[in-house]
Amino acid sequence: MRHAFSPAGLVLAGLLVLLAFTSALPLYRLIERALDAQALAWLLDNPQARRAIQHSLRVSTASALLATAIGAALVFLLERLALPGRRGLRLLLLVPLVVPPQILAIAWIGWAGPAGFLTRLVRDGLGLTRAPWTLYGEGGIVLLLTVFALPVAYLTIGAGLSRVPRHLEEAARLDGASLALVGARILAPLLRPYLLAAVMLAFLAALGNFGIPALLGIPARFLTLPTLVYQRVTSFASGGFSQAAALALLMAIPAFAVLLLQLRLNRRAATLDSQLEAPHRYRLGAWRWPLAAGVWLVVGGLMTAGPFGSMLLTSLTRAYGLRPTLENLDLRHYAFVLQQLEAFPRALTHSLLLAGGAAAIAAVVALALGYVLLRLGARGTLLQLLVDLPYALPGIVFALALVLTWLPSPIPGLRLYGTVWLLGLAYVGHYLAFALQPIGAAWRQLDPALEEAARIDGAGTLQAMRFVLLPVMAPTVVVAALLVFLNAFSEISLSALLAGSRAETLGWLVFGLEQAGDTNRAAALSVVLVAVLAVLGLVVATLRRWARRDAPGGPEAIT
Repeated sequence: MRHAFSPAGLVLAGLLVLLAFTSALPLYRLIERALDAQALAWLLDNPQARRAIQHSLRVSTASALLATAIGAALVFLLERLALPGRRGLRLLLLVPLVVPPQILAIAWIGWAGPAGFLTRLVRDGLGLTRAPWTLYGEGGIVLLLTVFALPVAYLTIGAGLSRVPRHLEEAARLDGASLALVGARILAPLLRPYLLAAVMLAFLAALGNFGIPALLGIPARFLTLPTLVYQRVTSFASGGFSQAAALALLMAIPAFAVLLLQLRLNRRAATLDSQLEAPHRYRLGAWRWPLAAGVWLVVGGLMTAGPFGSMLLTSLTRAYGLRPTLENLDLRHYAFVLQQLEAFPRALTHSLLLAGGAAAIAAVVALALGYVLLRLGARGTLLQLLVDLPYALPGIVFALALVLTWLPSPIPGLRLYGTVWLLGLAYVGHYLAFALQPIGAAWRQLDPALEEAARIDGAGTLQAMRFVLLPVMAPTVVVAALLVFLNAFSEISLSALLAGSRAETLGWLVFGLEQAGDTNRAAALSVVLVAVLAVLGLVVATLRRWARRDAPGGPEAIT
């Protein structure tokens, strides 16, 4: 009996209760509602649902393949060639990881939209009366989903390349193999599991993306699964929740498959030798500067500086579509957003409290969860799955599952639906797995002798945690909390269904302004958010360097 009420037993019981409300019960309610006979009949017979399924499969597949192909090329250029400025290029390439998708879409609308600066430059230069392309619709969605998924593909393939033993490449080069032959015969076969993983992760990221298809697809009547789920829920039509659940289940199935397949790929990838030496970088001679200029033009100019510079100019222009001359520039949109927009102070407060609270709770829970999973070993597989699923699921699917769980409330007298408290629960459940990644890695790198020595001195579990383990784990816990805050501060996928009147968040407010056609004010608020996220990103980068230095097991503990 004493063992049942031990600190470890109580921690495990508390974690199971939390996961019951953030994972198990919401998923059960989602599946139960999705399997409604009328909803399934609607899913099979409704032309709009069939089109949304086809659209999602097309844009997600196309963007995943493009992101993987471009990501593989960029990994080779930045990680294997002595390209000037590669560190700056790598940083610019990862910008979409920090910038929310709705802000990315707004930036590109100001850059390549109907009245965008690149659009006007090309149109006027060629003497055309209309834009030579349209950002709204399938083509624009594929383009932006590719940009959005590119960092995922790049990091996945880059992780695989770092594990390729250096001596294999050196042996091939000594035998006279060219760079192209090394890539085709040595790197490609070894990287096949990572390339497949990159395609799957990019596909999943594109399939569940709400902000980009909503801002670029809804105006063009090009619906995808996330936007149709949003419309069915917000329309309050008869059977809308069940129909949305059936659509959401279609998006949940690939998430289940990716989780299971990724476990298998990880086991296969683990057979590769770790690359402990610094990677060999091939010199390019006279081609290094032209190639560097071309990559900087595409990544730094067309993909980063152009869109975000255009968003800044749009926020300063008196009206959308005006040329950015001195007489057309002022700060009126910033003044409106920061001083006159009634919802802004409320949304700012909600975003700060929700992101901060979720970051603190997720980091603390992940600390306990990492310890429990380490002790359980293989027996903790189901627990790990319950943690991973809410993060693997598209945000709008997880949000719908929570709506179905708390409308009506499973606990009599406790009302969460329509309040910011449900958003807080959603943030904790969704980002718990995100916080667990660095913390779990640090727990695995921790020397067991530390805890054993504390126990030999008579310390119990809580004392060993407080005086020995927690001080060592503190840098990683702080980094995990900041990473959660950075991602939750302006997210949109969860807020799209859970935020509402007087429960706004900053991400939802940006989306609402753009949906209402107020592009200049949406751009102004987006610039403010990007500036905040940039500062937070610098803080996180600084603290990650500190955490790598002090983490148990050395720098490899923080990935």
